[in-house]
Amino acid sequence: MKKILLLSIISIYSLSQLKAQESTTKAFIEWNLGVAQIYNDGFFPGTSVLWGRTHVSTNNVIFEYEIGLAAPTIATAKLGVGLKIHNTLVTVGIRPFPSNLYLQTSLFNREKGNWIISAEINPLGEDSPLSFDSNAVFNFGYRWNLKRSK
Repeated sequence: MKKILLLSIISIYSLSQLKAQESTTKAFIEWNLGVAQIYNDGFFPGTSVLWGRTHVSTNNVIFEYEIGLAAPTIATAKLGVGLKIHNTLVTVGIRPFPSNLYLQTSLFNREKGNWIISAEINPLGEDSPLSFDSNAVFNFGYRWNLKRSK
């Protein structure tokens, strides 16, 4: 846990340095539907609506953050870094609650928005109250672009 916290702090500091050289920023609203694999209890559905921003630097490095409402956890957030490869965004990051590490990619990017899929895994284990009893989560969603600026 201490290593994860230290890496998160270092990443946030590094990303704050990256933001100064960004070339584009997009704000968005995202709606996700997902299924969580619950320890010893099978699967459980969930949904979330998040607001966020994606910063893409001139060398196609991504810094992305999101915050919003979710069910059954009530609130959620995501913080990720990644690469823009052609027109596809690939990010890895951390979700503080439920505490998961994730890999996410965009699909079918258009001017108005794009589809996204993500796979998440809980690094803290079954006994952590921050895990919301999930071992892994798979999400599918749509992201609507709100604004584009240079």
